[in-house]
Amino acid sequence: MRLVKKINNNVALGVDDSGRDVVVFGKGVGFKHMSYDITPTDEVQRIFFDVSRGMAGTLAGLSDNVLLAASDIVDLAGMELECKLNPNLVVTLADHIQFAIERRHEGIDVQNPLSNEVAFVYPNELRIGRTGVAMVNARVEDADLPESEACSIALHIVNGEMGGAGDTSSIDLVMESARIMKEVTKIIESELGVTLDRRSYAYNRFVGHFRYLVARLSHGESEETKNSSLFEQAAKDFSDIYSCVEKIQRYLADTYSWSCSNEELLYLMMHVNRLVTAR
Repeated sequence: MRLVKKINNNVALGVDDSGRDVVVFGKGVGFKHMSYDITPTDEVQRIFFDVSRGMAGTLAGLSDNVLLAASDIVDLAGMELECKLNPNLVVTLADHIQFAIERRHEGIDVQNPLSNEVAFVYPNELRIGRTGVAMVNARVEDADLPESEACSIALHIVNGEMGGAGDTSSIDLVMESARIMKEVTKIIESELGVTLDRRSYAYNRFVGHFRYLVARLSHGESEETKNSSLFEQAAKDFSDIYSCVEKIQRYLADTYSWSCSNEELLYLMMHVNRLVTAR
């Protein structure tokens, strides 16, 4: 592995033996004259793969312990959620945590207006967020992050799951997805007379499918209809599910001017039906 650019005394950009971009964190790794070869030794504490080089400026301003705390949280999220997270998440999350600590020291306490929605739609990520707050407070001296910060950490994790870069627009989409998901869940429960288990595997799968649907629709993308006959038959065979999905479609159209193709409505019917039958 070769380090090619100093970020600060303890962080440097490099390239591993296979040509992948890496960010190397360790005591004094950026102090030496660039460029030079390095092997994973005791002085290398963390290696982050495939972080965008455009994150170099953000990395330079992060404290060591904040970066390590963010790395621990991302590792925990990857294990708990069993998913691939955006490589930039560790940097964007660390940047958020550092800013949150600075706000705290200035006596500014910001409450996330979506705390109820996040608890409702993303309970697993919120649980990790709560653990993350404790991890930050244990590692970073005088961090003193409040419990309410768990919601913001959870939203960053959700954004990382969706492949978001962590910028304002992608975080805004995650927040809007939480609002939409809460309303859609209410529609399903009202239309079909059921109470959904938010902790169930089926509900988590449904949330995952729906937030990717929201991401596509928000960018003006739509799945091409390939199974018109199957959709028409499913609408007849599962008329109650179809009626429910139609109401979801009207909500999306009236509120956001989004239109789902029959293909997307078919997949939505399948997920809603699975939700109901899995109870």
